[in-house]
Amino acid sequence: MEHVIAVIGIVAGVVVVAGGAALLNSRKARSASDEEVRDDTAEYLTMMVGVLYALVLGLALVSVWETKDSADTNVSAEAGALHQTYLLADGLPPAAAQRARSAVDTYAAYVRHDEWPMMEQRKPLGPHGWTLLHDVQTAWTDFEPTTNAQQQVDQLAFAQISAAYQGRHGREAAAGGGMSGVMWFGLIAGGALTLGLMFLFGIERTRTHLVLATGFTSLIAFVVVLIYALNSPFGGPLGLSAAPFAAVGLGG
Repeated sequence: MEHVIAVIGIVAGVVVVAGGAALLNSRKARSASDEEVRDDTAEYLTMMVGVLYALVLGLALVSVWETKDSADTNVSAEAGALHQTYLLADGLPPAAAQRARSAVDTYAAYVRHDEWPMMEQRKPLGPHGWTLLHDVQTAWTDFEPTTNAQQQVDQLAFAQISAAYQGRHGREAAAGGGMSGVMWFGLIAGGALTLGLMFLFGIERTRTHLVLATGFTSLIAFVVVLIYALNSPFGGPLGLSAAPFAAVGLGG
């Protein structure tokens, strides 16, 4: 809720500033002794800058959206594979089953309580999580199946553990990624240039200019804030949660 209020406050602040700038620009235009003739070339260039900036906004939004969607897919795949591994332990003897379940529980609890806060803060995860996942694999490799049913369970478990490895790798990559500084510079500088040209070659009528300026500025502010939120797949108001690892038998 606090994040939502912050976003609304940012957008509202930008709208107020834009509205004030539009009013000031309109008053200056009306107080000028000689009305300047509009330059068609300047207006055309202003329109082209707006179109190019819209492309930059769209590219950035698609990029962060795909990153977050990929992170969500990897988290679900990893948690689902671990849950299946936990359930497959039912086909093992009691002692081996307990060891396999305990390894899965330990790993899932570490992801939820230790790794997730680090991912929210974009900190490196370190090797301990991989070690715990390797313990899950070791719990199965140390068991020697003696029946056909146990061999089938063993093969299914290794397939799920392999999927968990792939999911973890994707999750860790998403946690350490993010939009480049060059793209952020393009968003900020392009937005400033677009809004500046809009005020420079704005509409003369005060009400129309005010409505267009505030609406366009608020839309840009909202999209930029949305990009910023999506750029952190595991943190912020739109960040993923560790709920998939809290499924039955996971994480304790």
